[in-house]
Amino acid sequence: MDEYASARLVGLVQGALAAEGIPTVAPTGDGALLPFDAKRRFLTAVAAEHGLLPLLRVGSLLSAHPADPAVSALLSAVDPHDLFHRWQRLERFTHSRHRVVILEHGAGQLVAQHVGPASAPPEPAEDALVLGVLSALLSLTGAQDVAVTVGRDRPVTVVAHGAYTAAPPTHDSGFWRFTWSDVARDIHVPTLDRGTDPAARTRRLLRTDLARRWTLADLATELHLPARSIQRRLRGAGGFSELLGSVRTEAAAELLMRSGHPVGVIGFACGYADQPHFTRRFKRHTAMTPAAYRSAFRPSPPLNTPTRTPHP
Repeated sequence: MDEYASARLVGLVQGALAAEGIPTVAPTGDGALLPFDAKRRFLTAVAAEHGLLPLLRVGSLLSAHPADPAVSALLSAVDPHDLFHRWQRLERFTHSRHRVVILEHGAGQLVAQHVGPASAPPEPAEDALVLGVLSALLSLTGAQDVAVTVGRDRPVTVVAHGAYTAAPPTHDSGFWRFTWSDVARDIHVPTLDRGTDPAARTRRLLRTDLARRWTLADLATELHLPARSIQRRLRGAGGFSELLGSVRTEAAAELLMRSGHPVGVIGFACGYADQPHFTRRFKRHTAMTPAAYRSAFRPSPPLNTPTRTPHP
């Protein structure tokens, strides 16, 4: 199975290694898609030659890619638990063979495990890469004093005070315990003129973070209005659920027409639960699947556009 996440993470690995003066040759794929086995061989080879530490530090590059809708959606997480739920939803969209399973969670701590099918469990290199990305995302989304240990029986600290230390490649390198002291997040909520039409105010608010699991209660809190009042004011737009679906469809349609991002990544960034949900809801609003919509409405490049000759 081909996975968008594979190609995206391999690109991050190349960038991180290049920053450390380590050249690599990435496996080839079809655009944003990359065969799972090719990604695995590449990461394993990097770990064999350079160790796990460069892979653990790959997440430090994420803040340099805010234009990627998947990265933007992850960086918009309101707290660590929301971040992990978003990551799990991204895994569903990319059909990843490896998943992060939450085993325990509470105030200031979360225990997770990186798992896969019995025939292809994650390699230590794959564990280190995903762990490094999640650790960086925790800090980027406001978690303070992030610390991470690896291993169930004899845990080893791999992240503390912003420093990374590679754990030895053991059989339980995918068992992780994350802790943090607080969440200091400066979330910008746009000023919403109370004289504006309620539906317009709601649309503007929802567009600030479509990847959020919006509820009517969330909306009431952000708009400083009773939930019943919001329901009444949104009747003309079909109600809260219908308005949310409409806003997500509009945002997805814009990305399908104006960007080359994979369909699954667009669905994730716009807040859909998984690919079937995206296809079903988008088709309900447009009478077309996302792929068919892109094919029909995305502008074609000019016929006279010169083709660049690649350098030898």
